[in-house]
Amino acid sequence: MFWKFDLNTTSHVDKLLDKEHVTLQELMDEDDILQECKAQNQKLLDFLCRQQCMEELVSLITQDPPLDMEEKVRFKYPNTACELLTCDVPQISDRLGGDESLLSLLYDFLDHEPPLNPLLASFFSKTIGNLIARKTEQVITFLKKKDKFISLVLKHIGTSALMDLLLRLVSCVEPAGLRQEVLHVSLGVPSIPEGMGRQSNAAQTLCDIVRLGRDQGSQLQEALEPDPLLTALES
Repeated sequence: MFWKFDLNTTSHVDKLLDKEHVTLQELMDEDDILQECKAQNQKLLDFLCRQQCMEELVSLITQDPPLDMEEKVRFKYPNTACELLTCDVPQISDRLGGDESLLSLLYDFLDHEPPLNPLLASFFSKTIGNLIARKTEQVITFLKKKDKFISLVLKHIGTSALMDLLLRLVSCVEPAGLRQEVLHVSLGVPSIPEGMGRQSNAAQTLCDIVRLGRDQGSQLQEALEPDPLLTALES
């Protein structure tokens, strides 16, 4: 009868977590792992936020999967890893954004030679973009220590996901005072390498930055110093 329905059924994820030596891959094979994560299943979050698991999640979105894997599942785990890292659960955002070793592991993706794998680049850009929105000060402080950040992004600007990341970085950071710091970091822009669509992507990005800079400048209620990047570009 309908009144015998069990409202306390245990999820497959919980059952797996009760196992000894359960692996991250086993959990990622469960269709409801993302739902359980967003529901803030504490046992699951505690497992995912272990150092080894966080490193594995970051590695999945920054390293090409083995070529001998079936194509239909080759990017299954990287995609799931990206969804877990960007699901807007504070415990995960705090863990990733507050650990420089994890940020460095993520940042190392930019050291790859172009062209980047476009799918991994989209996972990287989405993860960094989410951190910029959620853990702005920590991420900007980290990036300020990386002298080659802008040159590395521009090295890969032929990849549209990196072009989008650069635009988001210099145009969407709040509050306004912190935005000034981001723009100062971005002023050391080197020349754009030729080929692979880099120059056209760079031109489009710079046009978008100027447009957004003007829009934001007109919306500011208080008088701040002139936007240094906008001033440099317009001159």
